[in-house]
Amino acid sequence: NPITKAFGNAKTQRNDNSSRFGKFLKMTMDRSGRIRSGHMDHYLLEKSRVTHQASGERNYHVLYQLCCGADAELRKRLHLKSVTEHRFTSQSECLE
Repeated sequence: NPITKAFGNAKTQRNDNSSRFGKFLKMTMDRSGRIRSGHMDHYLLEKSRVTHQASGERNYHVLYQLCCGADAELRKRLHLKSVTEHRFTSQSECLE
């Protein structure tokens, strides 16, 4: 899903679209080994990416997409400037 990827993926030095999500699957089985139930939890792996990026890496895609693609009214309402003017999007100098 492109929307959830925008909120959970970021550019790293090895991958332009690296997922920051993790999944934990818990399954229960009966005595004969048949699956009885399962539950999956989703969680964010790297909360630190919000506040710091290494050289050559970017923050979550959605921040760049909003700064570059939002119309003037939405940018004003969200107090958005260009990606070069926000600390969270410009500190690694990787804007592409």
